Amino acid sequence: MAVQTTDENIPLESAFNPFDTVFMTDPDAVLARARNEGTAFFSPILGAWIITRYDDVVSVLRDPELFCSKEILSITELLSPEVIDFFGDEIPMEGTLIGVDPPDHTRLRGVMESSFTASSVASHEAMIRYACGELVDGLERGTSADLLSQFSYPLPLRVVALLLGMPKKAMPSLRRGVKDWPELAIALLMGVPLDEQLTMAHNILEMHRMVSRLIEERYVRPQNDLLTIIAKGRDEFSLSEREMLSLVPGLFLAGHETLAHELTNVLWRLLSVPERWRALVEDPSLAPQFFDEALRCDPSVYGMWRIATRDTVLLGQSVRAGQKLFLVYLAANRDERHYVDATSFSIERGRVAPNLAFGRGIHHCIGAPLARLEARVALEVLSSRLPGLRLAEGFTPTYQPHPFLRGMAELSVTW
Repeated sequence: MAVQTTDENIPLESAFNPFDTVFMTDPDAVLARARNEGTAFFSPILGAWIITRYDDVVSVLRDPELFCSKEILSITELLSPEVIDFFGDEIPMEGTLIGVDPPDHTRLRGVMESSFTASSVASHEAMIRYACGELVDGLERGTSADLLSQFSYPLPLRVVALLLGMPKKAMPSLRRGVKDWPELAIALLMGVPLDEQLTMAHNILEMHRMVSRLIEERYVRPQNDLLTIIAKGRDEFSLSEREMLSLVPGLFLAGHETLAHELTNVLWRLLSVPERWRALVEDPSLAPQFFDEALRCDPSVYGMWRIATRDTVLLGQSVRAGQKLFLVYLAANRDERHYVDATSFSIERGRVAPNLAFGRGIHHCIGAPLARLEARVALEVLSSRLPGLRLAEGFTPTYQPHPFLRGMAELSVTW
């Protein structure tokens, strides 16, 4: 991929390149240009109109009738023909919850809502704290670590697996499939060899088949877990086999992959300025404020698609029915029109515009309360158990290329 540049002579449609690590690591100059121009521009690499101002993003999110979500997470066009043939019809490519419109969205969300009420989420705190403690036990055997791979990544994976009721024997297949699914989404564009793409596809298909078997088992032998609730949805919410199957990988994308990167982002923000980390060590009650500001400044879901349902004019551009829009949450969350010194990280802002990290409207993330709880507990446990945590000497972050996720490749620390 071409190296991203801040040269204002480079058209925005070329400078905006989420498959370039330079752009993903330091996107501010390009995003500021886009906000200042105040219009939409078309990105050939994403095949979508790019929207960057806070008010414009919110306006689109509030109009699901004109800008729908149907199949926005389908990655069929990003896969090689050989991978598509290998999957056949066994993998739901339509997306789940995020990629469905009412009335199906309302029905599918109804299956999950009882598991994400305030009281239900709060009941999981002890389990989350125990999982955090186990991971820190492992860290304490050494004096350095990659917090992404050794803490931020395994924690939400473990939590979602426990909520679902995944048996231990299923975990190896689950880890492989969960890891490979987002990587396969960019493999063709990044020039990954076909044999490696097919290995990822094999792992993903194996995971889906395993999930399908588990759902069938729960339908016959119910347990007190989320897999059983999904299995019951066949009768209670008229879920199809494909819909049930799509919900579980969707949970791992929303509840694991995104939170893994968001935890890493907030830890980077704290450790990159040692005074922030010391403030948390001295006052763990600051954890929610630090996490909220990381959600604003460094959302792991840096943008999301919508699709125009009819011809319209948006920000002076003629958008045709069926064309995609990409709403850049990262740009909106750093919009100077709503946040003073918007690109800086500060918990002293007071009451400002709500950030868009969890979306807005009917597709607001159903798991947001769980994510906040996991983040609070994780920061409390880390700051109490490893108060001397600091960045490894010379560490600088590199963000990975991806069409809608923004996360570091690693977070090297010592203590």
